[in-house]
Amino acid sequence: MNHPSTGSFGPVLLAEGVTTRHVLCYLFAALISIGMFTYLMSLTPYILKVNLGIPESEHGRVVGNLQFLQEIIVMASIGWWGALSDRIGRRNTYIIAWLIMMVAYGIYAFATSLPGLFALRIVFALGVAATTTNLSAILADYPQDPSRGKMTGIAFLLNGLGAAIFFGVLNQLPSMYQAQGADELWAGRYAYLTIAAVAFVAAIVMTGLKPGRPEEAGNRDTKPPILQLMKEGLRAAKNKRIGLSYLAAFAARADMAIVTLFLILWIIQAGGAAGMTPAEAQGRAGIYVAVYSLAALVAAPFVGVIADKIDRLALTIGAFAVAAAGYGWLGTSTDVLSIGGMIPALVLAGFGQSSVAMAITVLLAQQCPPDIRGSVFGVQSFFGAVGILAISWGGGQLFDLVSPGAPFIAVACANALVFLAALALRAKERAA
Repeated sequence: MNHPSTGSFGPVLLAEGVTTRHVLCYLFAALISIGMFTYLMSLTPYILKVNLGIPESEHGRVVGNLQFLQEIIVMASIGWWGALSDRIGRRNTYIIAWLIMMVAYGIYAFATSLPGLFALRIVFALGVAATTTNLSAILADYPQDPSRGKMTGIAFLLNGLGAAIFFGVLNQLPSMYQAQGADELWAGRYAYLTIAAVAFVAAIVMTGLKPGRPEEAGNRDTKPPILQLMKEGLRAAKNKRIGLSYLAAFAARADMAIVTLFLILWIIQAGGAAGMTPAEAQGRAGIYVAVYSLAALVAAPFVGVIADKIDRLALTIGAFAVAAAGYGWLGTSTDVLSIGGMIPALVLAGFGQSSVAMAITVLLAQQCPPDIRGSVFGVQSFFGAVGILAISWGGGQLFDLVSPGAPFIAVACANALVFLAALALRAKERAA
């Protein structure tokens, strides 16, 4: 039987009432979350080609528009999901979130038209908004601040490991099902149904999270305070480091989306031109995303330890410099099918992606007042959704109308701008 206490999970000091069981259940969610967020997107080019027969020349804009719609729904609902988690507790909200994800994966591959695919993407967007809110909120709730970097490092390590499993192994599911005799259409459907089963397991595991409402939510309005959330969160940006974390979220979330949105599409198109089947090209894309994810995995514990030892603004500066270099390298690649040429760029970009996501998380958690933590993280998530929205629509246009590498150059520029802004803030603080 678990009793409320102040304990630890390895090197991580836990908040009062948080037990090892609560942490382990949360870490299972951390293990599968990034893969669940992105796997549906990674197989979307397969669905467009095999299920709907849409010409490859239109894939960039369709993929971008699907993601644009998703982020509109996320932006519209994420404040409501945050308020709901304060009202009924993280555990109950997380269970609902994973059940929505199960439904989304179960029906997505059965779309028979492009409008139908857009409609089903709305269901997935609601699941993403709900799971994203809880993933961030619990990461702020469970550890004590001196251990926040380590806890974040563990969570991001599992993010990377899970993403590597999804893209290195589960991305091969269409090929595996075809090898068992399924045709291309049903191979894709079986792949999505497999992931729907994973979401159902996650909903069951979430019953082991800490029950009840967060302690700091006791005096908050129980109705979804979207406008109030924005007001409180935006006012907090008077703290320049919080304001920087909002700007940084715009770029950091775009970093996370760019690979699944456009690298996979780039490889599938290049593979098709080189004579690969859709399943073979999807498999090559899975290998690349696995390398990228493994680099993020290796970076996570390293950055987590550093985050508890150095100034977190300095960490942010270094992280965005690495990310800018990595995505710039990817965008200027001339042979996307060359494994030897792509792996170094993927490693640097993956290291940068993990670093920036962790840096802005620990920076914001350190700076935000505890009594408006949900509001501040909600605004950061909102700006992150704006970043994904921008790269989804703008990146799709760049991919189709300029070049497949152009979206990566745009993301590299966004990371470089955050790097310069963080450097300027650091200089201003030193001069004060």
